[in-house]
Amino acid sequence: MANTYNWKINALDAKISNEDGNENVIYTIHWGYSATDESGDHVASSIGTHGVEYDADNFTPYADLTEEQVIGWLEAGLDVEAMKAGLDSQIEKLITPTETTFHSPFAPEPIVEEPATEE
Repeated sequence: MANTYNWKINALDAKISNEDGNENVIYTIHWGYSATDESGDHVASSIGTHGVEYDADNFTPYADLTEEQVIGWLEAGLDVEAMKAGLDSQIEKLITPTETTFHSPFAPEPIVEEPATEE
């Protein structure tokens, strides 16, 4: 089964300025990562944050950042193969469930009051 994986950059936290005088210095990436199976019927996703270290020698101004560059930071700092394996497992469980949840058979039935009728 070949799943398709996609990044989504949800937000970027930035320092308004730093000691070098650079502005809008990214320090946290809020991300989403999803997998979709070949049929498109089953989707699994994960969200998280990833801290980015400031590097004065390789600083990119916020206005010049690309999505590809930010995704590159994520892929360099996260265990993407393990994330894919986890998403694949979630999709497999959607396709072939091995567990279910039963609502409590011991909960009292809700009382439904009939509306008053005029005679």
